[in-house]
Amino acid sequence: MVDCFSYIKTLCQKKYWRKSKIEKTFVICKSTEQKRLVELLQKISVNDFKIADYIIKYAEASLGTKLNENIYITLTDHIVFAIERAKKGMNISNALLWEIKQFYAQEYEIGKHAIAFIKKITGVELPPDEAGFIALHIVNARSDREIEEIEATAKIISSALKIITFHYAYELDKESLNYNRFVVHMKYFIWRVFDGNMLNDDDPVFCEMIKKQYTKAYECAQKIGVLVQEQYKKKVTMNEIIYLAIHIQRITASVEK
Repeated sequence: MVDCFSYIKTLCQKKYWRKSKIEKTFVICKSTEQKRLVELLQKISVNDFKIADYIIKYAEASLGTKLNENIYITLTDHIVFAIERAKKGMNISNALLWEIKQFYAQEYEIGKHAIAFIKKITGVELPPDEAGFIALHIVNARSDREIEEIEATAKIISSALKIITFHYAYELDKESLNYNRFVVHMKYFIWRVFDGNMLNDDDPVFCEMIKKQYTKAYECAQKIGVLVQEQYKKKVTMNEIIYLAIHIQRITASVEK
């Protein structure tokens, strides 16, 4: 196990940091995270850390919640290399940028603020794609989900909305309350699938009622269930399909009229 406290003490002795100027102390228990911290401290400047610290504090104030402190490692590391890449003209395209804007709108706005702040402090202009990447780090720290799960969530929601649009031949109202409720429901549905903690099939009478009353919505929900099963090898329970159908019925109610 890496002794981070001894390492930081050495840095202080080298006058990288003065004890009197220490504002925050982090306790990182996992040995893998300790190693990452040591590697990061060897690569970054105090200014790099201050940039990340400002963005994190801004995010917490904007969202009204505390973020997992591991973001100080992940986000600082990302920002440092994003700046290096931008200086070399090696910007990376964000394939999920549209989905991030749609489904993680608050975090994306914070990401936009972050790249504007980075330009102000460093003079380096990061592309809009980086606002999306920063947003994913914030979502990760907010939900304690892995970045891969967050990306998969955005992909599944996007695919689900396309299925609904084609199934009903109807363009959904993205500004409606029911649309936003559906997106939130989808996030938690997908996370339950990943966690293996789906709703149990414990109310067959209710399920049969929804199948009969909301036949088209139920058929649409089944298609989404098949998508999840085929792409992620997770069989979706009947209750999950039923509650998905209820939310689909809400966002497509005007089509049925």
